[in-house]
Amino acid sequence: MRTPPVPAGIRRQEFYNDRLHDLVIRIAAGERPAFRTLYGLLAPRVWGEAVRLLPPGDARAVTRSTFVEIWHLARHHLDDETGEVRGWVLAITARRVYDRTRSGGGSSSHRDGHDHHTHRELVGLLGPGADLSRM
Repeated sequence: MRTPPVPAGIRRQEFYNDRLHDLVIRIAAGERPAFRTLYGLLAPRVWGEAVRLLPPGDARAVTRSTFVEIWHLARHHLDDETGEVRGWVLAITARRVYDRTRSGGGSSSHRDGHDHHTHRELVGLLGPGADLSRM
């Protein structure tokens, strides 16, 4: 997906922040196309942050759970006065990474079940033909 051109007289960063905030407003209203767009824009960044600190399988689970949490908490983020979406998303990612490292390495049936549930929920939110290959 290509980023639209920045209108004349507007700084690129402001335009990008406003676009992300608009997507969160639409996600809070239950718009799945907006969620797919946000996922497409930010999943590589979330994945990159997670995989710096975790093995790929755990980073994949963190990325998925981060976006499921974004879907569920978008309405609450709108109450945040800063409205800074990238910081919010990266804070969720950092907390998920911390929780993952705190729970220890390896596999547990509880964690594996949670990961499977999160994967199914994310696929359902993104819709048919969802591209999860970014992670």
